[in-house]
Amino acid sequence: MFAMMRFTLFEAFRRGTLVFYFLVGTIIIAAFAIWLKKSPEDPSAIMLFGKSIPGNLNGMSSADFILLMLFRQSTFWIIVLGTFGAAALMTSFLDKGIVELYLSKPLERWELFVSRAFGASAGVVANLMYCIVGLWFVFGLKLGIWHTEFLAAGLLVSYAFVCYFSIVSFVAIWTRNATMAIIIGLFFSFISIGLEAREKGLYKLWDNNIYHRALDAFYYITPQLDGMLSNSVRLIGQPPFSQDQVAFTPAPFLYSLGAAVLFYWLSIYYFTSRDF
Repeated sequence: MFAMMRFTLFEAFRRGTLVFYFLVGTIIIAAFAIWLKKSPEDPSAIMLFGKSIPGNLNGMSSADFILLMLFRQSTFWIIVLGTFGAAALMTSFLDKGIVELYLSKPLERWELFVSRAFGASAGVVANLMYCIVGLWFVFGLKLGIWHTEFLAAGLLVSYAFVCYFSIVSFVAIWTRNATMAIIIGLFFSFISIGLEAREKGLYKLWDNNIYHRALDAFYYITPQLDGMLSNSVRLIGQPPFSQDQVAFTPAPFLYSLGAAVLFYWLSIYYFTSRDF
């Protein structure tokens, strides 16, 4: 299984997926390494891209504010972009002639699926953590701020991607179509935002109790992507200018674990019962 996971990572590397994400992450880290520094006029302030950021922003330090906003704006799109490369890896091994070769190996079908799915998601997670750890070192070395919550938030987002990828893997296995898996995955990533705030939005589209309960059921049986990402941000700190201050809760991560197990199990069941 580890050999199959390693082979999946090598395949992503050959496709250029990992290389592209690595280059983007390196550019971001290098930009902060060059243009991030303490203000020579005010030791509590920070200079970023030639502009001074006050040392205190409504009770939050400027370093915390930069890390929070950077994390908040980038993680969702990292997951979205990661879907494009990872989804293709879940369908390429199902092509005629290739799947028979894989099935001839001394692996059970569930082992083959699990190693493929986790190998595909590992490439995205590795690039995500490379960027997170790189920025953590830049802030630590240049500002003397070693923000452990920023690292922990990166681990939570990595966990969120693995849970979310269960949806992509499920669609990829059932349709054998990478484009369909990407479309459904991206649609779900956006609809999860509406589901997280369904009481304020989706509920009002139709004042019907059955409709409301159906939304609740869909919310709980699928990975709560937006809830996990929002709580990962809250681990770093509360946005200083937000009127809606909500405390961190592990509930979305726990619910999403059950949902991810369900969708991975459905994918394994279909893959093991299908004739190739």
